[in-house]
Amino acid sequence: MYPTQKIPFAYKKLNGGLNTTSGPLGLDETESPDLQNIDFDRFGSFGQRNGYTALNTTAITASTRIEGLFWFMTPTLRKPLAVCGTKVYRMDDLDGTWDDITGAATITAGHRFDFENFVGTAIMTNDWDAPLKWSGSGNVSALDVPTGLTRAKFVTKFQNYCFLANVVVSGVDMPSRFYFSSLRDITTWSELDFYEVSKDDGEEITGFKVLGDRLVVYKTNSIYIVSFTGNADVPFVINKTNSHVGCIAPYSIQEINNGHVYLSYDGVYYFDGNNSYKLSDKVNTTILGYTKSSYVNAVSMYQKNKNRYWLAFATSSNNDRVLTWDSLNNAWSVYVGMAPSAMAIFLVDGVEERPYFGDYSGFVYRADVSSQLNDYPLNVKTAINAYWWSNWKAFDELTDQKGFPQVYLYHKDITGTLTFSYSYDFASSEQYTNTFSMAGTDSPDSVIRRQDLNGRGRVIALKFANSTVDETFQIDGIGMKALLDTNV
Repeated sequence: MYPTQKIPFAYKKLNGGLNTTSGPLGLDETESPDLQNIDFDRFGSFGQRNGYTALNTTAITASTRIEGLFWFMTPTLRKPLAVCGTKVYRMDDLDGTWDDITGAATITAGHRFDFENFVGTAIMTNDWDAPLKWSGSGNVSALDVPTGLTRAKFVTKFQNYCFLANVVVSGVDMPSRFYFSSLRDITTWSELDFYEVSKDDGEEITGFKVLGDRLVVYKTNSIYIVSFTGNADVPFVINKTNSHVGCIAPYSIQEINNGHVYLSYDGVYYFDGNNSYKLSDKVNTTILGYTKSSYVNAVSMYQKNKNRYWLAFATSSNNDRVLTWDSLNNAWSVYVGMAPSAMAIFLVDGVEERPYFGDYSGFVYRADVSSQLNDYPLNVKTAINAYWWSNWKAFDELTDQKGFPQVYLYHKDITGTLTFSYSYDFASSEQYTNTFSMAGTDSPDSVIRRQDLNGRGRVIALKFANSTVDETFQIDGIGMKALLDTNV
């Protein structure tokens, strides 16, 4: 008979995020093999994400996809723009009413819009109809374009020029060409002012975004840099970067930490201006499980105030999963319960950052509302189904079964009920479950809750969950004591 060794363990850092690629024993103690609707803070805690609310409480057009969202901002004017079906809309003071500004413009439904704000004008392209512009009043109108140009997929501004890329000219598709306007002038274009980015290489321009003092041109399997020379005869030069991958999802590209984050055919990458590095190793199994044919329709935004990159994927035909990357903690999460067809950050009053997304049913929503404990798909109050599994904890010993008399949970003092579950030895579902109130009586901020455990095993995993309307939760730490029984 050997004495039982009792070893306490404390887990105060729980913000490592999702890891679905590693084997069951390869996860860090801070990581989770399975989670949903979870956010992390920089100090180690995790909890249920905030909910979202409907900006327009009735559909713009029923069962119709939002094709684009944009925050138009000048020194004196700030308004959101949305495209839904065959119409362009703007909204005043975020009052919930979308006003039709389509006028005589022709818009074909089913084509994703790209936007740019240049010389006090919102410019819009959709790779199908003639490019449009809006100056802040009245209706949209046709953008002046180079002779013969009828379509453009992308628009951006760079060094005080407007650029149109991946174009159709005189009925001929020019997927590697971009045009540039006269200096600070969108009314004057020359049909001779264009460049070809590695023409006839079998790739098309799939993204167009400025990074510092360079314009990055993404193609399917490569990345190029456009630099400004200042020379009137040769104003720009193009060089191929060392990146071994390109971008396949135009609206996945976001500037983060002095680089670009974007989706390629095999995961999410970071481009530093010359090379690309994969960010998504921990969640590549998850990404590759989404519908690959729909990768091109992925949409994204970057929430700077929370270091959060949002990237929406489809598990069938429409985007119904949002993969988030916390760039501060290098932590991934998955959101369910939303269907983003378009995303944008609105800078309310020019300084207050708010994330918004549109769906496939004619609604636009404000996301991550700190006071909101529920979601409102189609403006219907819905509980957020959130859970987090720990890694399989072996306590540095894989030979013998162990007993775990108690676990001490440190959680936020809040009204609601937490579901606590646990399982042993790689069980595929919860073996033991208990619920308890998260409301405390002794501390205004946090509560220490003891849970007595049943069973034994060589490894153990813990789960925390809540899916009740008007409730949330936050876990700050876990304390456990393992009984290392050496004779079993």
